[in-house]
Order: sequence, then structure tokens, then C-alpha cells
Amino acid sequence: MVDACSASEIERLGPCWDDLADRALEPNPFAERAFLVPALRHLSQRKLIVLCVWSGPERTRLNAIAAMLPSVVPFGVPDIWRGEQAPLAALLLDRETAAAALDSMISWLARRRPGAVALGLGNVEVNGALAATLRALAAKRSLRLDISNPRRHAALACGDGATFEPPLAAKRRKEWARLKRRLMERGRLDFEWSGDPASIEDFLRLEATGWKGARGTALKADPERAAFAREMLAGFASQGRLQIARLSLDGRTIAAGAVLQSQARAYYWKTAYGPAYAPLSPGLQLTLAMSPDLQADRRLTLADSCADPDHPMIDRIWTARIDLADFVLQTTPHSSVAFGLALGARRAKALTRARIKGLVNRWR
Repeated sequence: MVDACSASEIERLGPCWDDLADRALEPNPFAERAFLVPALRHLSQRKLIVLCVWSGPERTRLNAIAAMLPSVVPFGVPDIWRGEQAPLAALLLDRETAAAALDSMISWLARRRPGAVALGLGNVEVNGALAATLRALAAKRSLRLDISNPRRHAALACGDGATFEPPLAAKRRKEWARLKRRLMERGRLDFEWSGDPASIEDFLRLEATGWKGARGTALKADPERAAFAREMLAGFASQGRLQIARLSLDGRTIAAGAVLQSQARAYYWKTAYGPAYAPLSPGLQLTLAMSPDLQADRRLTLADSCADPDHPMIDRIWTARIDLADFVLQTTPHSSVAFGLALGARRAKALTRARIKGLVNRWR
């Protein structure tokens, strides 16, 4: 059974939603209640549809939840929503009923939104369980599945047998050690983890003082964005699934990183550092300090950097890679012509946005 809810209605799901996150096909903190509820409340500027798939009419077991951005044009492609602060799309599927739940969502779209020719899912892990489920469903129902925009970003292997050793030349290691010594010459250099409310405010303050603050993109630069961050981070902290990594000099934080946990993965959501120490690479020193602790955490199998592909810092330190791509799944086999036209329009729009982004970055 599929229910279409408004963003304001999903808060009542409570324990059912948390239970789904524990048994999800793939971990995704950005589709969990602690993240998605404040994100929809503070960051969504368009009306979204939240689809909930239940195991039966009694609605006691939630098998899937997805926040969907409806298409604004006929024969368009609704997307599973990915907010500005979320590296992954807002979709959770129960690992035992994933195929059936996804099938129910596709059938709901075909029945209730006949103008939608496909469903878009961005940033899908190419070799993951969700991608395998999408491929299997497409083959079973003779639906076209488009996979585009392949990319990869850095990750850190964790758990038994993992040892942190950045694959760098001796010259690079010596340079990083020299920068650390220069920091230590300025005072007592300490590293610690914390999940208390004070560390959240410390992180937000530090981010606002850096380059994001100068550009006006820091979380505290916008009241809604700041409210989202405080509520979301506090929610994960209350569940013991937030850790703020902090590098301090004589007790004052000079670099900080917010790490979320979902199932056996950690997510290096954001990092910040003080501009006064930028020449000494405090963000890099923070990442070097926190990496061995993440690897030694027996609860984890992988830490996701949440970074852009080819990131100049994290790609040098974390050597594992996560392959990602954008998936578009046809909703009915009878819409092949419309599906092709929708894909063409979608790619043209993406190309235009990429060009504009490139121009803006060059201007900056």
C-alpha cells in the first residue's frame, strides 16, 4: 500500500521510520527522520510528495519512504529529492522487500501521475544494492533504465584489517609533518571527538568565519539553513550518531568536521577551519588525525567523504572510492518515445547548468 503524504504529515511516522532506517537496503542518513524532517521544514522551497510504502492496510511496517520532487512539465521526470545539504537522494528501502516497494512506487507514478514517464535517482552507488535492485526491476518489467554522469569520490575503508596510510611520496609526508610542527609552535595542539551541543555551535561558528562565510554559503549565513543544521545535528547527537572532530590550539578550535553515522557507515558531512591558519592546512591535519580513529571503529566498514569528485584534499588521504551515477527508470514500457525526449531535455538542462556553474566558479 502506497500513501502520498505532505512534508508536514511524515513527522507522525516516528518509530516506524527509525525502524526502516535500521533495516534499510543501503544506509542513507540523508533519508532518515533526523535529517529529512528538518530538511523539508527549512530547506525545501517547492512542494514535495513523500511516498510511504506499507506492508499492508494496517500500516504497522514501513517498507519504503521517498521524498519526490514532482515534474513541472508534462511527460517529465520526477526526481527523488536531494536537498542542498544532502549528498544522497531521500530514499530508504527495506532490504527484504526493496524490489516490491520500488515496484509499488513506479506503479503509483504510472497510475497517479500519468504524465511522468520516468523516475530519477541521483548519486546512486553503481555497485551497490540499490543499483542492483533498479537493474533487476527494469529487466523484470521491460523498463528502460538510463545510467549517466559517472563519477567517483573518496572513501576510507574501516574495520578489521584496515590501516591508515596515505599513499604519498616521502616529500609530501615531510611537508605535512612540517606544517603540523609549525602549528605546534603556536601552542598546544589537541584533537578530540565530541557530540555535545556546545561542539555543534562551535562547528557552526567556525564554518561562518571561513571561506563559506565570506561567500555567504555558510550554514549560519541563512536563518533557515542554520535552523536546519542545529535541529538535524542535535537529532543525530541525541541518538549517539553524531561526532564532531575538533582540532584545537590552546583550547580554541581551528578545524572541525561533522561526522554522521548510519548502520555501518560514517559520513564526513562537512568540515570547516579558521582562515587565520589556512596556510598551515588545519583541515588536512584534522582529517589525518581523525582517520585512524574511524578505521579502528569496529562498528564501521566504510567512511564516506561526501566530497566532490577529485577533491584536492581528501582524495590524497582516503584511497577507497565510491562509484556513483544518476539513474532514470522508465515508469511504463509504453512510453519509450516520451522517455527518450525527456532524457534529451534533462541532459540539455544539466549541460546548461554545468556551464553556468563553471562560469560562476571562474568568476569567483
